[in-house]
Amino acid sequence: MTRLHHLALGLVLVLAGCEHNEKTFPNFQFTGKVPMLDSLSESVGGRIDEAMQERPAKIRLPVLPEMLVGCRGHVLVPALGMRLVERGKEPPSQGQFIREERLTPPYRVIPYGARVSMEQSPQRLSVELDQRARIIGLYCG
Repeated sequence: MTRLHHLALGLVLVLAGCEHNEKTFPNFQFTGKVPMLDSLSESVGGRIDEAMQERPAKIRLPVLPEMLVGCRGHVLVPALGMRLVERGKEPPSQGQFIREERLTPPYRVIPYGARVSMEQSPQRLSVELDQRARIIGLYCG
């Protein structure tokens, strides 16, 4: 037999052993809990559950740094997905964030669901936020 035949035979035997879980592990019953994660979650006050439930930010538009040079937004491309902390507000206890004070004027912050005026200024950076105040869009205008 060739090496390929030996490999195929080994794969068939492995898959055959995995096929019937109740025969291989007759006393195993899955309870739906993972003891190590459950105890860790309890020790840090449930913050792991919160972090695991939070979905990553969906970036609204393709952001090309070269298109943001005119309004100095190219330096903020790495901040996509981070929370924007308003002036004078406390930053979140966990996760990445950027303070509004770090933005260079002129800029405008567009909160989730806000209406935007049609007024355009090529030197102004527009920072678009989602429901959780995460940066999902950057554009000049």
